Amino acid sequence: MLKKANSDLVRRQNRGLVLETLRQHGPLARITLGYQTGLSPASITSISGQLIDEGLVYSIVEDEEVSTQAKRGRPQTRLALNPLATNVLAISVSVDGVELVFADFSGVTREPVKLRLDIYPIPKEEFGPRIAQEIKRSAKKLGIALNSIKRIGVAVQGVADTITGEISWSPAFRARDIPVVRPLERLLDIPCSIANNANMIAEALLGMDRKRYGGTTAVVFMGHGIGLGLILNGTVYSGATGRAAEFGHMNHLPEGPLCRCGRQGCLEAFSADYGIMRMANDKQGTDFDIHAPVLDSDLRAVELAAEAGDTVAVNAFLRAGEVLGFGIARLIALINPQRVVLAGPGTRAYELMKDSLEEALRRGLVHDLRKNIEFEVVPYGKDILVGLATFLGVLRSGRAAIRQ
Repeated sequence: MLKKANSDLVRRQNRGLVLETLRQHGPLARITLGYQTGLSPASITSISGQLIDEGLVYSIVEDEEVSTQAKRGRPQTRLALNPLATNVLAISVSVDGVELVFADFSGVTREPVKLRLDIYPIPKEEFGPRIAQEIKRSAKKLGIALNSIKRIGVAVQGVADTITGEISWSPAFRARDIPVVRPLERLLDIPCSIANNANMIAEALLGMDRKRYGGTTAVVFMGHGIGLGLILNGTVYSGATGRAAEFGHMNHLPEGPLCRCGRQGCLEAFSADYGIMRMANDKQGTDFDIHAPVLDSDLRAVELAAEAGDTVAVNAFLRAGEVLGFGIARLIALINPQRVVLAGPGTRAYELMKDSLEEALRRGLVHDLRKNIEFEVVPYGKDILVGLATFLGVLRSGRAAIRQ
């Protein structure tokens, strides 16, 4: 029995490897697929045949001219993911609202659906059923059959309990311990999972380029909060219940400015969008509503003011970068990552924070601890990182829900 179990595990892993490679690189000839995966020609032939029979993959025959050049007298074929095989759904939940992103099996997405919901005051037992209702309505409007959706992934700003399937805490809600997975699965009959949004971005980066990000990578989310997705030895680390890596809620300065979590002096209270806006408005008191979503237009106005040399605005971004830099210095000292990736809408203002962030790294770490670490800033684009990255994470984890 042990031998059979091991054999089944290898088969599933190899199937997953083939699917992930096709998703990352697009249509590939069998010989190229073998080179990319390291699998033998016999294994590629066997696996591809099974995937074609199951409708997950199909063959593309090149046109006559290309095939003649590539291999005289024999058409060249490539394997591609079948977009009609299934659909998945990603749900992003944050202080900015709730967004739905539908994607087919090949990774092509529909236009994100922004729900018009005031979720902060909603009773916790009503959230799941309300979202299920909105999913049904949106799927019908887009012409997507509900039974074609094989997986739902929920990315949350805040603490997501992967065991209970609940939002333990999020600044987007007044309530705590909000059931999500169980009501969605009960009302929609679709497997569902939940995770912190930074973890989803880390999953997405792994899905896009495992070779680049698959060692030890720290993915720092910058935007409506400060989050962290930790990739340790090629796997996203979420802790025992999904609560790991709450980077933004590490304390930077006791008795500092109020954070959305209710504590004072968290890293996020300085470096998230609302922390920057508060400093830019020179308001540290209760008259600044930290729980209100920050409008992109308002934040952009502060960025433009800083670029024009406004002292208060400049100092707000420098302080945000400094605090973030000291936080990353502690992180580097703790886990020794190969790569630190900054991602999220907050990267738009990275140049305004860069100098103070790098100075904080120099002050916070001896040279030997930081000299070999690669830093990467993913270009700004909320739709890409909160939408695209989220559903890519779902596609990657959702393979298990599709015939293995």
